[in-house]
Amino acid sequence: MKKLFATLALLSVMAMPAVASEPFGFVYQDTTHQLLGSGSVAPAKMGTATCTSYFGIVALGNCSVKQAMQNGRINSLSHADQATKNILGYKKVTTRAFGQ
Repeated sequence: MKKLFATLALLSVMAMPAVASEPFGFVYQDTTHQLLGSGSVAPAKMGTATCTSYFGIVALGNCSVKQAMQNGRINSLSHADQATKNILGYKKVTTRAFGQ
């Protein structure tokens, strides 16, 4: 019975990233996906914001679109995307905001 519960717990933990909105790879991940965008403003400037997660235990930083806009001195947002790099649980997320 203990083996059954342990197996079910392991499978549920492994399946959790499957319901996320972006692809997930625990061993290795290098993905980029669009967060939002209207395209009504020509992207003349770019700002970035970064946060880091250490093995899902500790997460530090501010990787919000608002912070990326402040760092790039952007007043009107054109679009934003997010790049994720994960190597064996060390995860770095960079948000890029484009606009004027």
